[in-house]
Amino acid sequence: MGDATLNRVTVAYTLTLATALHIGTGLGLAQILDDRTVQGPHPDDASLHLPYVPGSSVKGRLRAQVRRMLLALGGGESERSRVEASLFGFPDQPGSLCFSDAHLDLEDARIAAWREHHMLHHLTTVERAFVGLSRVRRVALEQRLFRIELAEHGLPLHGQITGTLHGDTPEHDLGLLLAACLDLTHLGGMKGRGLGACTLRPDTITLDQTTLTLDVLVRTALESPPA
Repeated sequence: MGDATLNRVTVAYTLTLATALHIGTGLGLAQILDDRTVQGPHPDDASLHLPYVPGSSVKGRLRAQVRRMLLALGGGESERSRVEASLFGFPDQPGSLCFSDAHLDLEDARIAAWREHHMLHHLTTVERAFVGLSRVRRVALEQRLFRIELAEHGLPLHGQITGTLHGDTPEHDLGLLLAACLDLTHLGGMKGRGLGACTLRPDTITLDQTTLTLDVLVRTALESPPA
């Protein structure tokens, strides 16, 4: 295959929040919340305004994971740049993969029960108070109590990565992306406060309409990097 070869990719994944998550909007509610977490209409039911994980957050964290793996594997700078361009793109070279937002799984039994009892929005978000800390003195700062809104822990969310991979090594590049998915441990900010722990598990993987096996792709990518 040559560089003009296009290999169509689809990865459907489940993102599970192990702890509460905060991806801030910078907007609050006067005297109630200092910062809300990202929320929006659900793609399957626009009447439901629920927390979700933006695709840009997933893409950014996976990019960082792939960079670390490539350095650990000892790939040269040109190879690292090629893989990063293939999977994520650069400002002057847009990537050909699309990272969708990850939305709540409305088919999950627990979520369906909450929805049936009109408790879905109330039970998917939680408020928590924090105190500002001095990084230098390592003590609490005076008059720095703040409250933020969080997406509740344990929520199952579904997302997709779709698009095309170019060139001669689509399975290798895809394997690195999947390894980064499995290696993902946190999203959002405030990791030091115990927030944002998660797992991202690919459910189905197709390359040119052929279903591929997760473990084989990851093992091949990590053990047999291209020259």
